[in-house]
Amino acid sequence: MQKPSVFKNEHLQREFDENGFVKFRMFTPEQVARLREFYIATQEAHETVAEKRKFHSTNDTDNAELITDADSLIKQVMFEEMDKHFHGYKTIEASYILKQSDPASELSPHQDLSFVDEEKYYSYNIWVATEPTDKQNGCLRFLKGSHRIFNTVRTFPSYPWKYRDVSELISPYLVDVPTEIGDCIVLNHACIHASYPNLSGSTRIAAILALIPRDAEIYHYYLPNGNPDNPVEKYTMGLEDFIHLKEGQRPAGAQLVDTFRYDFSAMDKASFLDWLKTTHPHSKNGNGFFKNILSSLFKRA
Repeated sequence: MQKPSVFKNEHLQREFDENGFVKFRMFTPEQVARLREFYIATQEAHETVAEKRKFHSTNDTDNAELITDADSLIKQVMFEEMDKHFHGYKTIEASYILKQSDPASELSPHQDLSFVDEEKYYSYNIWVATEPTDKQNGCLRFLKGSHRIFNTVRTFPSYPWKYRDVSELISPYLVDVPTEIGDCIVLNHACIHASYPNLSGSTRIAAILALIPRDAEIYHYYLPNGNPDNPVEKYTMGLEDFIHLKEGQRPAGAQLVDTFRYDFSAMDKASFLDWLKTTHPHSKNGNGFFKNILSSLFKRA
């Protein structure tokens, strides 16, 4: 099924469809400065969880006023440019993503939560850092095309990840995507991505806005206790439901529209290697990487 496009520019849409992400210059230095200034003004409230979480977001604070104010400011800035590049969208929520300067701030390969029926639609983030990003302060990394391997359902608060048995194979194939002031990265929530630890000595400040196509329903998929033997609960959501969503809990007040069983079985290594060889045949890692992995597979057999 052909999913509705999100970009006005056909080249950006093709790159987004093929890779699962795209980077381009979207904001002015003045707009980026406004994003940064709001965070600096609210830094104390934002960093109440910094000791426990070296990678955290506005929502992790459980501060409804802060979450609402950050959502409003980020949307105000981003809305100044969005209609130049996107069409047929509606927004979910916006927040700050903070990466403390600490080895524990590294983000392993993962996919973001599901927000729509991905058989029919994309959901995606606009991600913009308030300073240049590189390996030193934790730039984003992507596995190109990984959003097209499976249509996975990614539940809250946890779930057995489809790629858990091949996680050690992913990192060598991640592509680093550094950014400059004004750049944004638009990423499909289903695309596997990661980020380096921030070792720069200061907090890396980024702002994100989640969007879905205008005709799509916003869903929240909840798996009780993260137990794959439990049925997945599917809720329709509004912004207020996300603002008041508590860690590990069902969305209070949201409407339950379906429950279903989902196969959380892991992708096997042989299938993943086949996908890599087909999708990344000219990787810088070459055939030697595949020979080493195949050798290790035979040794375990």
